[in-house]
Amino acid sequence: MMLSTTSWQPVQPSDSVMAGYHYLFLINPAAGQPKRPDLEEKLAAAVTRAGSPHTCEIRRTDRAGHGAELAAAFAKRHGAQAIVVACGGDGTAHEIAQALLGTDAALAILPLGTGNDFARAFLSSLDVDQLLSRLTMPQIRPIDVLEVNGRMCLNITSFGFDTRVQSLMMAINRRLRWLGRLSYPLAIVIGLLGHRTFSFSCALDGGPRENVHYILAALCNGRFYGGGFNPAPGASVEDGKIEWVQVDPLSLPRILGLIPKYKQGRHLGDPAVHSRTISEGHVWAMPGQVLLGNVDGELFETTEITFKVWPAAIRFAFF
Repeated sequence: MMLSTTSWQPVQPSDSVMAGYHYLFLINPAAGQPKRPDLEEKLAAAVTRAGSPHTCEIRRTDRAGHGAELAAAFAKRHGAQAIVVACGGDGTAHEIAQALLGTDAALAILPLGTGNDFARAFLSSLDVDQLLSRLTMPQIRPIDVLEVNGRMCLNITSFGFDTRVQSLMMAINRRLRWLGRLSYPLAIVIGLLGHRTFSFSCALDGGPRENVHYILAALCNGRFYGGGFNPAPGASVEDGKIEWVQVDPLSLPRILGLIPKYKQGRHLGDPAVHSRTISEGHVWAMPGQVLLGNVDGELFETTEITFKVWPAAIRFAFF
């Protein structure tokens, strides 16, 4: 469910700290790092050290949607004094953020996944111990989310080559599980040797409908995706806008030359790369085709997409 454009005002740290926050740590056991034996002890110590006005609960999720259920109930119970900490990767953050839409609770992220792309852009560090030392001194401000066909996108929605590689990797993992992490580079090779030109039509910010041929296209609320690729180095989650990034079809040598720039955020000056700041739009598949895309890493297929930014839709704890 999406919400109205009503914004939340930032919680003043001095008032909130005096009253104390209620922290809920939601640990996703399937993420990259939650198997640390001392994790729960460190979480509790960071919040409840001597003289602390804060309280904490620590829960491990055991099924899809469990974290969202726990987050929603906690937000209802504690309101604006609740900080729900997603302890996992980007998928965990997405699930918890969706549960907190329309509440007064704040989302925090402890990056324990493999990608940690949203956290990479908006936290002071990816080092867990450093973040824990700052956890009780957050700056809580409202951030934007992107709505894509009624679904929430916290970070990035993309189409084209990268999404095809993700789909190929998932297919490889189903058939050749023994490959492990080698499935991703194998999927890239297969993708590069196969079809690399994609097409759709789009209308952005009420403009005319136009046909687009591309190898990559991304709607960026955040800056990073895919384990550190940086399509939108100037993206902000506090400006009520997203960055539209589109890369023209390229030869294999040009692709190989652009990839490191795309990862480092140095690609925007390339003549094949087009970027603009927008707030809404519509995308259509070409006749007889479907669009393969992903919302925060989750694949989907459709023939038509409507998207828009919801400014200041969720409270976020920066630390």
